[in-house]
Amino acid sequence: MISDTSSMLESPLAELTHIALSLDALNCAALLVSRAGTIAHVNARFCDTVQHSREALVGSDLTELYPAGESREGIRKLIGGSGELRETETFLPLPGEKRLPVLISSRPVGKASVLAEYSVVTLIDIARQKKAEQQLLDQNESLAELSDLVIQQSKALRDYADSLEVRVEERTRELHEAHMETIYILAIASDAKDSDTGEHVRRLKRISQQLAERMGFSALEAERIGYSAVLHDVGKIHIPDRILQKPGPLTVEERAEMQQHTLAGERILKPSSFFDQASRIARSHHENWDGSGYPDGLRGTEIPLEARLVHLVDVFDALTHPRVYKPKWERADALDEIIRNRGKMFDPDVLDIFVNLERSGQIERDS
Repeated sequence: MISDTSSMLESPLAELTHIALSLDALNCAALLVSRAGTIAHVNARFCDTVQHSREALVGSDLTELYPAGESREGIRKLIGGSGELRETETFLPLPGEKRLPVLISSRPVGKASVLAEYSVVTLIDIARQKKAEQQLLDQNESLAELSDLVIQQSKALRDYADSLEVRVEERTRELHEAHMETIYILAIASDAKDSDTGEHVRRLKRISQQLAERMGFSALEAERIGYSAVLHDVGKIHIPDRILQKPGPLTVEERAEMQQHTLAGERILKPSSFFDQASRIARSHHENWDGSGYPDGLRGTEIPLEARLVHLVDVFDALTHPRVYKPKWERADALDEIIRNRGKMFDPDVLDIFVNLERSGQIERDS
């Protein structure tokens, strides 16, 4: 089964290894399902949510978690399609006949070989959103029964309720965007390794996209660089916590092991052509302009441009936020540090554009 990583490496489903590893690292409930509905792999969050063990779930029919009838048919349609993302609001059955409202999405893993037979299904808890919507409906029903004076007040309250609905819609869009990232890149795998990594990669996505646009990339290409930047450290899932979370300096041996995350990241991403840019960034985002970086010691324009861009943004963000091994730096000090490394660590052209953005206040600050 897909949940057994050791057997995956020897089975016809070996191409699904990286996807299963990424699902295990996600913070939302996720599973890998065949077009026939058979569960091939589930992550821990899904098991915890439905309160079933992985052994009990793998090999079973996903639709049989649902009561017979329309609910099962809806799940079959969701996972039985081909080619495109399919998404809907539904519920997840829980013990005691409880139902958890979820945004459930399904996307086929690929179009060729065994990948075409499987879909990644993710579920996002929207219980709070649904509760807020119901509260708004209840408020409006009560206000409709009041006197003329209260009706005038209710108009103001309805206006306020409309603003709340707008906020709910905005939050729904944010959840959708986060979900799209999960579907398209199948990982912010290092989230489980570093408590700040989730926010770090989201800042990295936004700033990398902004810098790419200023450098002349099209809006579509800049957005792709932003999404690809999210995966720059995905190889850290193979690095032990004793190294990642060590509060002091690393030994020579530990540093060498840490540097392997660049190669591990490329191995995870390279099998899929969708991740070609992300795999280049994962391998080369620690290369330095003067050739002193790793893993290949590339120099100057030998380093992929997107990797040079992400390298600069990654270092600046790491300096200006606390890590287990250091406090955060003031932004002015961090900017001086990267300027000192112009032509050493960083591409001078990329650095000059970034410095102009930062000095003009266009790079985002923490709220």
